[in-house]
Amino acid sequence: MYEKKRWKVLRFLGSAIPILLVVYVLSIGPLVAIVYDSGGKSYYPQSENFLVSFYSPLTWACDQNAYVGQALISYIKFCRGTEIED
Repeated sequence: MYEKKRWKVLRFLGSAIPILLVVYVLSIGPLVAIVYDSGGKSYYPQSENFLVSFYSPLTWACDQNAYVGQALISYIKFCRGTEIED
């Protein structure tokens, strides 16, 4: 009985972790559209430090790979519906 439960937990984690990673990456676009105005100023300056630290792994990946950085910038532009400066 214990083995069955263990495999259920492993199967759940095997599907939940990749889904959560995709949701994490895709959440930056709508969040930037909500938090920042068209001029780049934050509507919620008190939460800006938290957001910068929360998305620091994505900014690090963008700094390491130009293709990933351009893809993320294009996605943010798409979510905002406006052009942003690089």
